[in-house]
Amino acid sequence: MLTQMGIRNFALIEQMNLQFSDGITIFTGETGAGKSILMDAFSILLGERASSDFIRHGKDAFVIEGVFDVTDDTELLDLLTAKNILVEENQLILSRSFNRQGKSTILANDQAIPLKALREIGLYLADIHGQYSNQLLLNPDVHHKYLDEYTKEGQTAFDTYVKAYKSYKTAKSQLDGLEAMAAERARELDMLRFQIDEIEEAQLKPGEDEALAAELKRLDSFEHLDKVLGACYNAFYSDRHAILEAVNSIKSEVQDLVRYDEELKDLSELINSAYFQLEEAAQGLDRYRDSISYDEERYAYCQERDSLIYGLKRKYGETIEAVLEFENKAQARLEELEAQSYAKEDLEKAVQQAEADARTKLAELTAIRDTNSAIIAEQLQKQLKDLGMSKAKLQFVIEKSDELLPLGAKRIELLFNANAGEDLLPLHKVASGGEISRIALAFKTVFNTKTFKTLVFDEIDVGISGDIALQVAAKIQQLSNSTQVFCITHLPQTASIAKHHYHLSKQEVDGRTVSSLTELSEEEHVEQIARMMSGQNFSHTALATAKEMIQHFKNKH
Repeated sequence: MLTQMGIRNFALIEQMNLQFSDGITIFTGETGAGKSILMDAFSILLGERASSDFIRHGKDAFVIEGVFDVTDDTELLDLLTAKNILVEENQLILSRSFNRQGKSTILANDQAIPLKALREIGLYLADIHGQYSNQLLLNPDVHHKYLDEYTKEGQTAFDTYVKAYKSYKTAKSQLDGLEAMAAERARELDMLRFQIDEIEEAQLKPGEDEALAAELKRLDSFEHLDKVLGACYNAFYSDRHAILEAVNSIKSEVQDLVRYDEELKDLSELINSAYFQLEEAAQGLDRYRDSISYDEERYAYCQERDSLIYGLKRKYGETIEAVLEFENKAQARLEELEAQSYAKEDLEKAVQQAEADARTKLAELTAIRDTNSAIIAEQLQKQLKDLGMSKAKLQFVIEKSDELLPLGAKRIELLFNANAGEDLLPLHKVASGGEISRIALAFKTVFNTKTFKTLVFDEIDVGISGDIALQVAAKIQQLSNSTQVFCITHLPQTASIAKHHYHLSKQEVDGRTVSSLTELSEEEHVEQIARMMSGQNFSHTALATAKEMIQHFKNKH
């Protein structure tokens, strides 16, 4: 329950320090006095998005503070403990400031917290209902929430089904993707197998291309090589002036001269060495000549092999090493694609299992929905009867489907008729403004299971009057017996149920419009209700009627 609230520099509010207690607190005031601003401030304190537009002109920032009594609210206390927020004396103090630079500071018992945490906490502190909530009630897309959130069991069943459905859709998407690419995968497999077979069949060896090039060059030059080698041999051995014979003669002559002069010994040894080197070279050339030959078949083989390797390098890489690396990668990709074929079988089994699991969860959810829909409809009709709509009928239609769907049904919608004998139709098509207000209040009564939450009604009684207004006021009063209720209203009937009555007004101070809030005394409370009925210059009759209406609700209370 909210016990204190402070507001500074927020729109028309320069400064307000408010004290609250249990029961129902009514806020009244002329249009534009600041009632909606007050609710905006409370909403922002509980986590709604802030804006610099709310900062009072000429000020740098607004500050909103609230003190909440959280005694015995075990769920909220557990949440605060989980967020390491220390609670002393059963008090939670929230503070939120926002400056023109867009910087927001949020404190919970003097501990800084993010906006997300504030929103989580705010859900436990208050439930704000206004015109926007009425619009949501008319939206069929949210009607399933009334069924699924009615009980913890229902919420769990819906969450469990959604999780199972997502698992099924993920597996199905993977399988569909695999099947959609089946033809492309088959084409790629064929290509990979061809490429691998082509490279493997060639039995390539690193450096083979270079060796083949050298051999082909030698075979192409065979005649020239043989001719030159033959001439060289002859020059060494067979010619008339054979080189080795001449050098050998020189060697012998110089060797003989050494006898006459020892200084020739080094030269003699040099000539000897030259002779033996020439002889070795001549023999090497002769051996090389004997080793080479021209083989037509070998030449054809080398050409064919060279062409094969050239073709493979054009397709798969500039070198044999690159071609072999391509083969390795192709083999890895082949194994990957073949594994996918096996994975398809596993995926099919996974899809079947996920579908079966989702259908089991859906059956459990559907059973809970069928039960909840009957209970909720009965409870709502009871509340509507109390609100003067004894002939009204509400019913949930759950259009089921053989196909698994995100919602667990084709359609879940609330149908309504106000009069006996009429067809049930979608709520948004047949309900009037006054009926919507009463239906909204009926929903709030039925779904008000968290008694620790402060209920805030922002002109929920719009569009009604007379006896219906009295019935709506009585229902709001009934809610205030178990929880703190704040209610903004323009109706004297609703104002009459106030345990605490605040009146908002605005005035000009130093050329600036300022909104102020005054708690009315018992006498002022009566007078204000009389004004709401007959205007500023209320009559004695209006005053008497106001007193009578206040007493009426005191007697009911």
